[in-house]
Amino acid sequence: MYYFIPIPIVLLFVLYLLNYHRKKQAVQRISQLSYRKKCDLLNELAKPYGFTYQFVQDIFTAPVDAWQKEFGYGEFYDLSALSLHMVLDCEPVYFNYQGKTWLIEFRKGQYGINTGAEAGFYHADSIIPPALRPQTIFAAASPEEMLPAKLRLIGPDCPFFTLSQKHWWTAGFVMGIAAPPEDLILEVTLTFPGPEMCRAFTRALHGLGYKSSEILVSSSAVQFYFTRPKAALLTPYDPLQKKYMLLRNDTLCELFLWVTRPFFTTVDRLLYLHEIHPFIFRKTLVLRKFQKHGRWKL
Repeated sequence: MYYFIPIPIVLLFVLYLLNYHRKKQAVQRISQLSYRKKCDLLNELAKPYGFTYQFVQDIFTAPVDAWQKEFGYGEFYDLSALSLHMVLDCEPVYFNYQGKTWLIEFRKGQYGINTGAEAGFYHADSIIPPALRPQTIFAAASPEEMLPAKLRLIGPDCPFFTLSQKHWWTAGFVMGIAAPPEDLILEVTLTFPGPEMCRAFTRALHGLGYKSSEILVSSSAVQFYFTRPKAALLTPYDPLQKKYMLLRNDTLCELFLWVTRPFFTTVDRLLYLHEIHPFIFRKTLVLRKFQKHGRWKL
């Protein structure tokens, strides 16, 4: 008796075997590399996206020369966050100092399949009236103007990371974890070049609604906790869209962990993803949805 096996089923079985063999080889290649080699390779791959990998805390950070600097910052980015798969708490702090309006922007929450936080330091070339600030793009601080900042992102169960650096954009992102922004606490410590700038920033915090008991000032340094944003967006997030995006990001996190399940650290997971699904790897590293050449990536 002859049994007929449909050709498509045979082809699917062959493809399954080939794919299984390819994945097994990828696991073997990555497992044989030293962690120094893995980190160097991942940083080389991540550099075009404006990020660098820090193995000690298993996070992505931003180098000082990240190309995102050329975009500056404005409230438009906060308003666009939800439509770009980011669910964030945003706290823009505006203040005037030495003939310029400064913007120090704090954000925390979900960046796609990443949980993260950031503090960006920007200013205009002149004093900007409050009514015009939301529509103004502020330039990133120059190397001489960068501020020492310490960020400690705390989750519901434990801290995610601590970053301490002099930068125009202090940022950290933990891949494969989806945490709603309201479950995160950002401990912020900023050191200003002098008491005058420190007082200007502190007055701005008071203007947003922070109480004196919530702000610790020591000489030219300020420390406070960013829990719930006190600065309101001009256009609040749609609650249903926000709920959908939280669910979407959580599902994508689970999918990322499942696809890369042979490994447990971000460097291993991403190198494995680069081997077997390079297209998905590229999408995964786009933490901010714009590209070098000034075009928004939707």
